[in-house]
Amino acid sequence: MSSFHRTDWLSLASPIITLLIVAGGYGVAYWQEKGKNRATAEDIDRLTRTVESIKTENAVSLANLTHQNGLLLEQLKSRQQLRVAAIDKRLQAHQEAFTLWRGLMAFAHSERVGEVIVECQTWWEHNALYLEPQVREAFNRAYFAAASHRSLVNVPDREESTAATVRENWKLIMEAGDVILEAVELPALNEREQSTKLPTA
Repeated sequence: MSSFHRTDWLSLASPIITLLIVAGGYGVAYWQEKGKNRATAEDIDRLTRTVESIKTENAVSLANLTHQNGLLLEQLKSRQQLRVAAIDKRLQAHQEAFTLWRGLMAFAHSERVGEVIVECQTWWEHNALYLEPQVREAFNRAYFAAASHRSLVNVPDREESTAATVRENWKLIMEAGDVILEAVELPALNEREQSTKLPTA
């Protein structure tokens, strides 16, 4: 083969080889990019499924929490309605308890204390449920203490131990008044309420 033919062949083959190399480079880049795109699409799909799964879990948790809060709210509402429904009767019962307690104090050293105790016990049986728990117990303790107080005071030649018993017994009677007052302590009138009070005649 002459040098002329070799040169022609090389000059002809050189652009083809260059074109093949460039096309091969583009092909490799194309397939690499296509692979990246496919991997990205798979990642997006996986992320989308994860996000949807988290959304579903959160929606279920929120629904459960909403349901539990609804039940708790209903319980609180029912309890509050029960308390409010009897509020007038409850205030009246505490007022009557206070009045009866004052009678116990007045007659604790009198022969009439037995009548007052019977009155207190009968009243307590008919009204105990309207009293706050601490008032119910304190009032009950007070009239039981009043039942024995006169006899404790009238023990002849009292010793120090008997005097201590008398003091403790009297304390049980006295404490009931404070407990009743604390249980129904009404909030003070604010300035606006005081200014809108009707004038007294």
